[in-house]
Amino acid sequence: MASIPGIDVARYQGEPDWAAVRGAGFAFSYIKATEGVGYVSPTLDSQLNGARAAGLVTGLYHFARPDTNSPQAEAADFAGQLARTNSSGAGNLPPCLDMETEAADLGAWIKGFVDALRGHTGRNEVVVYASSSWFSDKLATDSWVDPGVFLWVAHYGQPPGQPGFLTDRVAIHQHASDGQVPGIGGTPTSTCRWWTCPCSRVAPPRRLHRPHRPRPRPTWCSRGTRSPVSARRSGWPGSPSRRPTASATRTSST
Repeated sequence: MASIPGIDVARYQGEPDWAAVRGAGFAFSYIKATEGVGYVSPTLDSQLNGARAAGLVTGLYHFARPDTNSPQAEAADFAGQLARTNSSGAGNLPPCLDMETEAADLGAWIKGFVDALRGHTGRNEVVVYASSSWFSDKLATDSWVDPGVFLWVAHYGQPPGQPGFLTDRVAIHQHASDGQVPGIGGTPTSTCRWWTCPCSRVAPPRRLHRPHRPRPRPTWCSRGTRSPVSARRSGWPGSPSRRPTASATRTSST
């Protein structure tokens, strides 16, 4: 099964050489936008503009603080930056919620965030990031995962594409925490792969170009065709029909 390499960045990665990142084969980037309520990453605009200019497909992520704020307040704050940067509609990766902070009833908090974010953006697809153990033991996924939610699982030491928590909603496996990405100095990067792709233009054509019948465009793609990765289930275009055999790249950042 084809896989698509990408990265995520925050202020700790500074100002990447995006041409070098793209030249090394990385096709997409998630960029930190907000944390809690009132914090906007100081490198959001420069990183987003640089990644777009280099031809990467981009999406924004929000670092959750459920210990401090309501999900509705954080969703509204994140949605404001999505709208300001034109990052919520077609042509962008789905907005992502980063869950790494302990609090009571995290499952209810995530559901409140996802529902509120959808109300603000009008977009159904949302990605949620957490470790495999959190997905298994803390996040009560049955209470909020639906056909529009996709999971980004951090599980180190496992073969790419085989995280310890694996369902048909898993789209990204973060499988190492000490990698280096050309064009990004300083903080080591966490490596992972996106093994269900939003659209064919996310990945280098030499890796994913295969003859296939025309299919409807994914809802978030302004152009291009659906990934050649076939899917038996409805939901995110390109969702896997079997366990992945390959592994997108996530930088270590908050």
